[in-house]
Amino acid sequence: MGKGAKVDTFPPEDETGSARFDRIYCSLRDRICLLDYPPGTVLSEVALAREFEVSRTPIRRVFHRLEFMGLVQIRNGVGTIVTDIDLKTFKETYDLRKRLAEMMGELSPVEITATHMTQIDLIIARAREIETHRGNYDDLALIANDTQRLLSDLTGNTPLREIAELLYIRVARIWFTLLPQFGWDEAISGQLHELREIRSGMADNDIRAVGQYRSKDLQRMMNLLGRSLVGS
Repeated sequence: MGKGAKVDTFPPEDETGSARFDRIYCSLRDRICLLDYPPGTVLSEVALAREFEVSRTPIRRVFHRLEFMGLVQIRNGVGTIVTDIDLKTFKETYDLRKRLAEMMGELSPVEITATHMTQIDLIIARAREIETHRGNYDDLALIANDTQRLLSDLTGNTPLREIAELLYIRVARIWFTLLPQFGWDEAISGQLHELREIRSGMADNDIRAVGQYRSKDLQRMMNLLGRSLVGS
């Protein structure tokens, strides 16, 4: 791991402040989750502001968001440091994620649009494209990130959406680190199976089914991760 896909950081001319924040946040989040920035890395406000062609103010805002998500720690006089990977609450976090996924269709379900269907089709196409590229785990991890992002868009209840995203980020680095231990065939086939089940639920405009498919796949991943952790 640690060789994430290159992210185009050139800002669109008509980009809003919110879109800019989201772009920078997602880029830095992916770099941390893919271990491009391993634990202990000190992030430079000045260097990142230069890279993203912004002032230091939006970078500081992104740092605070990353700190809330548990990915960095801001220390006065030291800087912003990528946090260690926390294995202590792994199982408890996955158990809660499963339950939250099941609640997608219970709390303020959203209407599935043609845009949503296009997004899931594009994600599936990306997964199929890399299916034969054995060992392309970083791209698979980015697909997982985008799948979570789509599921967040399908979660109408704001607190539920925010908590689900927080818990996903808290355990993403563990999953990404251990992903190669599963073997490529297991990893890609499991991801494609989940994506196709999610699409099936979306095609029926059944958010409850989408959440149930997600919960079932979280159990699958928890079983795989649990075996990896026991054997490590």
